[in-house]
Amino acid sequence: MPAASRTLAILLLSLLSLLSAFLLFQVQPVISKFILPWFGGSPGVWTTCMLFFQIVLFLGYTYAHALGKLPGRVQFAVHASLLVAALFLLPIAPSDAWKPGGAEDPGGRILLLLLTCVGLPYFVLSSTSPLVQVWFTRGMPGASPWRLYALSNIGSLAALLTFPFFFEPRWDVVWLTKAWSVAFVAYVALSVAALWLDRRSQAREAATTAETSLADDPPSLWRRFLWIALPALASVMLLATTNHVCQDVAVIPFMWVVPLSLYLITFIICFEHERWYESVPVLWVLPALPVLFVTITWDQLEDQSWWPSDLDLMSNYLWELGWAFGGMFLACMICHGELTRLKPSPRRLTSFYLHMSAGGALGGLFVSLGAPLLFKTHAEWQIGSIAVFVLACAVLGRTVWRLRLRAVRNFLCAVVGLLAAAGASFMVKLGFKFDERLERVRNFYGTLAVTEWFPGESSHSRELSNGGIIHGTQNLSPERRGEPTSYYGHDTGIGKALDSLQHKNGARVGVVGMGAGTVATYGKSGDTFRFYDINPDVPRLAQKYFTYLPDLQQRGAKLEIVVSDARLALERELSTPQNFDVLLLDAFSGDSVPAHLLTLEAFEIYKKHMRPDGIIAVHVTNSYLLLAPLIEKTAAALGYKTTRVATNASYDGEHDSTDYVLVTNNETFLAATPPEPPDDGTLEDEAKIHPRVWTDRHHDLFQILMLNLDEEEEAEGEEVP
Repeated sequence: MPAASRTLAILLLSLLSLLSAFLLFQVQPVISKFILPWFGGSPGVWTTCMLFFQIVLFLGYTYAHALGKLPGRVQFAVHASLLVAALFLLPIAPSDAWKPGGAEDPGGRILLLLLTCVGLPYFVLSSTSPLVQVWFTRGMPGASPWRLYALSNIGSLAALLTFPFFFEPRWDVVWLTKAWSVAFVAYVALSVAALWLDRRSQAREAATTAETSLADDPPSLWRRFLWIALPALASVMLLATTNHVCQDVAVIPFMWVVPLSLYLITFIICFEHERWYESVPVLWVLPALPVLFVTITWDQLEDQSWWPSDLDLMSNYLWELGWAFGGMFLACMICHGELTRLKPSPRRLTSFYLHMSAGGALGGLFVSLGAPLLFKTHAEWQIGSIAVFVLACAVLGRTVWRLRLRAVRNFLCAVVGLLAAAGASFMVKLGFKFDERLERVRNFYGTLAVTEWFPGESSHSRELSNGGIIHGTQNLSPERRGEPTSYYGHDTGIGKALDSLQHKNGARVGVVGMGAGTVATYGKSGDTFRFYDINPDVPRLAQKYFTYLPDLQQRGAKLEIVVSDARLALERELSTPQNFDVLLLDAFSGDSVPAHLLTLEAFEIYKKHMRPDGIIAVHVTNSYLLLAPLIEKTAAALGYKTTRVATNASYDGEHDSTDYVLVTNNETFLAATPPEPPDDGTLEDEAKIHPRVWTDRHHDLFQILMLNLDEEEEAEGEEVP
């Protein structure tokens, strides 16, 4: 091939590799953010989307492998036809008809939605990376195609990082889907050009195939197994770590992007050149062993009697995130590094990628579908960490085995073997140590647990938690079981709002987010309390283990429960407004903020369901987000006034620190409820931000993200709903 043509071909294939990977990973956060509000803002939405993308990626790699076995003209016709067919599915924005109508299984609906809206475009994009490398190998015999794979991962990483920092703050999701569709058209044009150039290389490849096949022995069954097992383990670590941090550490949507970016970086490092891992695997293994060990066992270690009481490994959530992501990065680095050691000759490139994508899909299936059926906690994160720990010990043992001094080698191998066995068993012992729970349940929306404390004593109580966050407690002694506890005491914002209804006959109260049902303690005969919760297990546990809801009915009040996303349910009920006197917004799982419940359009729906003097109580207690300025600005945009009530935790532990913004035009209530702002320095932080009003099409979490936490305060901080 002439030098000019060779340069042109390299530029074309490099640009196509970058663009296809960029679009492949840009569509994931775009489409996930588009549909996230429809399914309650759960981390399960992202996990389900990841499962879909991994399966389609496997199908795309399968197609690329099969396409290479067809004659050249047939390859051109088939792939060009698929590219053109994908254009007819643009733009990729889902219609409102895909919104769920009730309590049906969200997982299946999400998968069907993705298949219909982005299935074919994503399929042809996913086949591009192996096809480009095949075209490169045919056009440039003797050249290594593996750096093109690293280049495609750079494009993927660029897509993930530019989305939250560049695209999301500037444009809404509808505009982003249209821009993506325009870029896809450019991708199709580049693909057709690359296909046309490849036809010239097919005759040359046919002439050398026989000679190459003689020098390239087929990979063994064990090698093929590792091609699947190693990426499967890396995929488990990626998704399990994402679930863990989103459920138990910091439930921030950006946390979906961070682990996936680290995952891609390991691909880039390992496939860019052998010197980064294959030459020095021990440099990755040695730090991985202690990091994985501490990551999986740190919270149990602090409960051990021999552990120093003043040693806090995770002083705040940033430290904990660092440990979790550090462990995941090193785990994926070892898995992908060992994978590159086993890569075949370029002629078997598509088969290698096919096995690798199958492993990724199997890991995704295990975390998304298998683990929720097998485990009641996120045990797959612990299982994956232990498996990588053993793998790291095996890699260390292999390095030691190559030592020339036989006695030293045998001794060190024995030490490594004992380390692997002892470490794994200790991690199992600590990692799977469960506290006593009356019931645990895990579903699409998270993990719930009911814990009982001090049975038979005067302080006998029960607690409902979601992950590591408490969602309601009740003292079960007869004289105290009717007291509002935790975040709902009489001095809190919601307490003041509901106490204002004590002399009102037939009051109507709406509650978005049931928890244990604590606010029902304010209900009296003739009142109606209508609870909305997207998780069907929450009402079941609240009525089975707590008495708040049955006691409400015994007092003569009416109890109504709607199992659905509150925003969608209230939207469906607009034909018959609820006429709420008080509407409590308390639907946050941990510190996760379902953005669709806090947009201008959402508050317009709430307003239509309120009485003229009604009160919307927004629970803004949060460890990571400054929500109050956003709520106050949204209220002002709708002509509402606000007051704010913050409370500190009580010394007896019955009441926790809370922060409520009360939205109303009830002048009597506003006069009786002067602002009681927080006294912990929050106001100073809020004065530095000027968030835009969130809308359904545009909301920027980074405007209100609180990154500079005081370590001492966080270490002693309260769990919040």
